[in-house]
Amino acid sequence: MSAAFFALHSGLTREAPGDAESLAWALDLARTPARARILDAGCGPGADLALLRAMRPAALLVGFDLHAPFIDRIRAKQPEVEERVGDMLAPDGLFDLIWSAGAAYGPGVPAALAAWRPHLAPGGAVAFSDCLWRTTRPAEATRAFWATEYPGMLDLPGHIARIEAAGYRILGARWLGQAAWAAYYGPLAERVAALRPGANAEMALVLQETEAEIDLWRSHGDDYGYYLTVVQPA
Repeated sequence: MSAAFFALHSGLTREAPGDAESLAWALDLARTPARARILDAGCGPGADLALLRAMRPAALLVGFDLHAPFIDRIRAKQPEVEERVGDMLAPDGLFDLIWSAGAAYGPGVPAALAAWRPHLAPGGAVAFSDCLWRTTRPAEATRAFWATEYPGMLDLPGHIARIEAAGYRILGARWLGQAAWAAYYGPLAERVAALRPGANAEMALVLQETEAEIDLWRSHGDDYGYYLTVVQPA
């Protein structure tokens, strides 16, 4: 990704849709114990690590992300978290919960589930969100955008099938609500507006693309959504 992209996202609290209510739901469904060992795989700048700390204050939290500035920010703001710059598919040790908000699409959900399985403690679970089609007839603008951004995006039956093929069972699942999207796109839209004056050509292009993405969600957000799934090895 370009330097302009990371400049745009610098200082944002989250890098994917999500909120406290959906995270609390996943923790309860997974029966994550008070003193759990929890991995935030693809943790970004650490928004969910802060929520996890509030909800499970006695837990041991580990955050993995490939982008070093994100980890530096967590180290500065959340020194109680064990931070790692590295591959989220290759953590150290066993975890009662592996949490991943919108990051599994990078390596692919099947690859992520396969890699995380040996790192689950007995009774442990994986909770992850991924973007899925909510309709078989999306708007042409929606189809064109996701053909570039996530060409392998599936519908709900396809999502369920790949989880079962990976040897997992679904404990529960739900679509993320509008509040989860607003928690991501709201601050991002404000950042776009703040950076537009005086933006160079590279930044102007990134701002234009980001604004188009946000506008697509506002216009055709019913075509797709983030789906939060909690799974265990079958």
